[in-house]
Amino acid sequence: MGVLSEGAVGNANGNEVGTTASFAGYMETRGVREARVLASELCRHMYTLGWFSGTGGSITIKVHDDSIPKPRQLVVISPSGVQKERMVPEDMYVLSSDGFILSTPPLKPYPHKPPKCTDCAPLFMKVYEMRDAGAVIHSHGMESCIVTMILPFSKEFRITHMEMIKGIKGHGYHDELVVPIIENTAHEAELVESLTEAITAYPKTTAVLVRNHGVYVWGDSWISAKTQAECYHYLFDAAIKLHQLGLDWSTPTHGPIRSINGIWGCNGTMSRGLKVGGLSLDDMIEPSQRCILLDIEGTTTPISFVTDVLFPYAHANVGKHLAATFDSEETQDDINLLRSQIQHDLEQGVVGAVPIPPDYVGKELVIASFVANVEAMIRADRNITALKQLQGHIWRTGFQSNELVGVVFDDVPEALERWHASGIKVLYLLSLFIYYFLSFASISCPIPL
Repeated sequence: MGVLSEGAVGNANGNEVGTTASFAGYMETRGVREARVLASELCRHMYTLGWFSGTGGSITIKVHDDSIPKPRQLVVISPSGVQKERMVPEDMYVLSSDGFILSTPPLKPYPHKPPKCTDCAPLFMKVYEMRDAGAVIHSHGMESCIVTMILPFSKEFRITHMEMIKGIKGHGYHDELVVPIIENTAHEAELVESLTEAITAYPKTTAVLVRNHGVYVWGDSWISAKTQAECYHYLFDAAIKLHQLGLDWSTPTHGPIRSINGIWGCNGTMSRGLKVGGLSLDDMIEPSQRCILLDIEGTTTPISFVTDVLFPYAHANVGKHLAATFDSEETQDDINLLRSQIQHDLEQGVVGAVPIPPDYVGKELVIASFVANVEAMIRADRNITALKQLQGHIWRTGFQSNELVGVVFDDVPEALERWHASGIKVLYLLSLFIYYFLSFASISCPIPL
């Protein structure tokens, strides 16, 4: 935004469009004076909170006037590059409801720079347009910056069961607060498009986080905006501190960080914490180590798929599989494991175990005896390596031939995509069949298995 010549009117891009003569009287009204005083007071106060340090951050307030509809009320905006702790009412810009600059601050002597309206102005005007707000605060508070770094690829900040959530419009203690996160850009004005998209996608939100930058917070009045901004910063700070303690801020219990959205997580080092981060505590793990250890049966896939589909398939195809692959190195390894297990079962008197004849009697008889033993093991639901390894190979063949098609719960693909986009690795837990299940199921596996 450019600096306008004395007595000129300009829009939010600094273009002169007329004179301020017709507005001179209104600029001196009580409403405008009070808005300027209030904005400067809030700048000084928010500087003490660490939100406006280093000349960063900004605030805008609508000039309240009962005779003018809110969408048409004038706008007071703080300048850019000014020591916020030394702000005075005369430092404030006044804009029309459609973004034309009606009043600019006076020039100050060296070492002060010429006045410049904040680069946040286009974003402020967009919030006014889309949310009919009465005030908007742009904070550079440290907590609003760091909280976006803990989950560096997440598009949302989520927290629940914190008392201060009640200070956010439309939320209660038990609600989940969701704040969209947009990516930072080199120039503030370039954020307008992504801010617009976030506000559209999250109609309930009264804030948008900017990664590695800060947060925009708005309300229907300056009191609402300020109150909510304080609550948001409290919640961001609480999340960071819970994270440092190895506690999960996103769950109702805020217990130890062991899961993400209800799925067990791990970092490969059980003596350390089990989620994301890198704030140098023993309870933390480095971002490169983040992962989820994911069970299959009953978590991603109905248990009935295993009991009603996979087990019957293996039972029905033992003979076919052994006959087709008998001479392969893999199947010979399976057979050797089975021989050892069957010999042990015979010695222990296990029901269903039958002797395996020598190879010279013919492959068909040998296979038939293996089938009899395997079917007995399946009926007894035995959890032994020889059986599980053979079942895994049979299921792999079934997936490869499309005789078996993987089944997952409806929310699984979306969850896997979300974790993958967040840089979270997914590991899978259970028996050997899962390797083949995930390799050939109708979902995309987020990491190589």
